[in-house]
Amino acid sequence: MNRTILPALMLIAAAGTAAAQTVELAALGSLDLVFEPAVPVTVYPGQPVGGEVTFRKGEAFNVPSSGRVQQIEYLVEPGSPVAQGQPFAVLRGPEMHHFEMSYESSQALAEAAERRFRSNKALYGRKAISESQWLEISEQYYTLMLEYEHMRHFFELVISPDDDPDSLTLGAPVDGLIVYDSPDSGVEEGDSVAAFAPAGTVRLKVALPAGISADVTAVSVGECELPIERISAMTEGFFVQAWTQSLQDSCHLMLGQQVLATPMIRSANTYRLPRSAVFQLALDNYVLVRNGDTLTAQVVELLGSEGDSYLLRASAGLDQADVLVASVSAVQGILLGLGGE
Repeated sequence: MNRTILPALMLIAAAGTAAAQTVELAALGSLDLVFEPAVPVTVYPGQPVGGEVTFRKGEAFNVPSSGRVQQIEYLVEPGSPVAQGQPFAVLRGPEMHHFEMSYESSQALAEAAERRFRSNKALYGRKAISESQWLEISEQYYTLMLEYEHMRHFFELVISPDDDPDSLTLGAPVDGLIVYDSPDSGVEEGDSVAAFAPAGTVRLKVALPAGISADVTAVSVGECELPIERISAMTEGFFVQAWTQSLQDSCHLMLGQQVLATPMIRSANTYRLPRSAVFQLALDNYVLVRNGDTLTAQVVELLGSEGDSYLLRASAGLDQADVLVASVSAVQGILLGLGGE
């Protein structure tokens, strides 16, 4: 066998059994042995993930157009706070006059259909009109009322008819942050003119790795820590969408902002120890735990770092354990049969 490979294989073999090895404290002679207790950690920071300041579907109030609009002049910038009734957009185009005429016509037809419906309801109760006649009257009434209500909801937002018959000014339906995409060529019927996110609906959406999503309790952005409120039950590739609680003003985050957020992960048997306590053999990391008059090498999993400390997980637990934090490399050498320092 190649002479350069043999020592490496011996070291790897020794490392493979290090977790089961112990050394007597008396055998360490005059080594300066310093111990510290492992500090339990219930939550530790994971690797940063991408996030966006937004709102969940269904939480914002949408204002759809009741017809085609050639031009929209927005009076406030997207993401700005607006008050209920505050003018936020002016719709322009010759069809605006048609909108108003259609609304007035729809209102008149709905009112006439309602009068006919009510007067014939009593006649139908007395069997004075046939079933088919009553069905035709009822169908016409509900159809016209539906059309009218659709237009009425839109025209409730019209602040007042402008002097220009080809323009309409809209007011915000609720207090909130306004969201819109400036269209290049107007909007079609049913397209969104704007949406309004009320206070308490703006939150952070993050993509969590599926493997840790169930254990993430919160995410932090700068000095702001945001508890997780909802986690999707479906994965998107290797990630799961999660939503925080609503943002506080103190977070100083803007709607639409892209951020890096640090997930705070709940974990059992997790501890904080000085970096000097950890040593590596082959592919594993170890710490040395005092058990009476002996030291035992125990495998640990490194989770992250905080300053001069490691955050680590120990499957056997380190509660109430004294861990060696000085002269560690000397004891490591003894475990490998290389002698002390």
